Amino acid sequence: MIIRGWCYASDGQPLAGIRLRAKNVTLAAVIGLPRPDVKAALPDAPNDLTGFEIRGTLPSGRVTVTLEAALSDGTWQPFFSGPVEIERQLIPLWLGGGAWTELMFFQMPAHMAYPPRPVRPEKFPASAPAPNRPKLSIVTPSYQHARFLAETLSSVLEQPGVDCQYVVQDGGSTDGSVSLIAPHAGRLHAWESARDGGQADAIVRGLAKTSGGPDDVMAWINSDDYYQPGALAFVADYFARHTEVDVLYGHRIVVDEASREIARWFLPPHDAEVLRLNDFIPQETLFWRRRVWAKVGGLDTSFKFAMDWDLLLRFTAAGARIVRVPYFLACFRVHPAQKTSAAMHNTGQQEITLLRERTQGRTFPIQELETSPVLLHYLRRSARIEFLWKLGRRAR
Repeated sequence: MIIRGWCYASDGQPLAGIRLRAKNVTLAAVIGLPRPDVKAALPDAPNDLTGFEIRGTLPSGRVTVTLEAALSDGTWQPFFSGPVEIERQLIPLWLGGGAWTELMFFQMPAHMAYPPRPVRPEKFPASAPAPNRPKLSIVTPSYQHARFLAETLSSVLEQPGVDCQYVVQDGGSTDGSVSLIAPHAGRLHAWESARDGGQADAIVRGLAKTSGGPDDVMAWINSDDYYQPGALAFVADYFARHTEVDVLYGHRIVVDEASREIARWFLPPHDAEVLRLNDFIPQETLFWRRRVWAKVGGLDTSFKFAMDWDLLLRFTAAGARIVRVPYFLACFRVHPAQKTSAAMHNTGQQEITLLRERTQGRTFPIQELETSPVLLHYLRRSARIEFLWKLGRRAR
């Protein structure tokens, strides 16, 4: 279900949030979306940014939904309530059921797909550590994320058996982040809290503090995401045993603000043609060798949102060998304050359109993306992998 609308407080104060409540489901909205039509029609609207969007999955059948807005005094006020009818999916997605929208919504969700539950740790293959494991260099760019930062730090620092240069590059946070980072100084390769030019600039600054040979491995993990236990040892072993591989990534676990699992992404084996159309690669699971980073010149810091897709496209153009491993390497957190919320609908979408058209060499209407047989096939393969996983089988 996708609900789009507009809402503002009659006293002109900004809303703190909007949510949907139905049965045992609560879905947070992305707020602050452009709605200049509302401002034009209603002069008392505070500005053009009164729009909101809610995405989520509800049980099939007739469901009563209530929309509520959080006012500046912290209270939640209902402003809509009514029934909706959710159709039951009769044909499984992997057998041909569902259109593009349904496949995207169910296979690559950025919302709660089922009620929150504890994250089930990944079971990585048991084996002796590979000889000549590469050194890892990992950066966490952070700004005003003290609420989640401790879990990110622990997910790197508490992983045994890996040689890792870990750098925290904070953008001058004033929310207590520094007091969380400083006690770990002895275990960090480096850390800094200073103003920067944005996320990409922070990543570049952080990785510049690290060192290693061409076969060593690099990554970044954002300060609201975190690795699964054992993921770094698995990654180091994989690169040691597959010297021909330049880049790897894995499946994604989506978690909420309380680190509870609310969805999973099941990625088919890497497909370069799909990557040219859309970026489904979970950034928090992405690792690459230093040699390919040097070859393409690292991140383009002019990007504010799609820097990882730009980097992957340049990796591909440089002939990098990219693989998807069939394991859940990390958790991606969905929360109202994340960078990829409201601003994703303007600046982020502009960057995505720029990269898609740069790669395709032409104007690329969104309708063409939604009818692409390549993407439909990819999404149905994702559904099949999920179906097998639920049966206890791990598809390669």
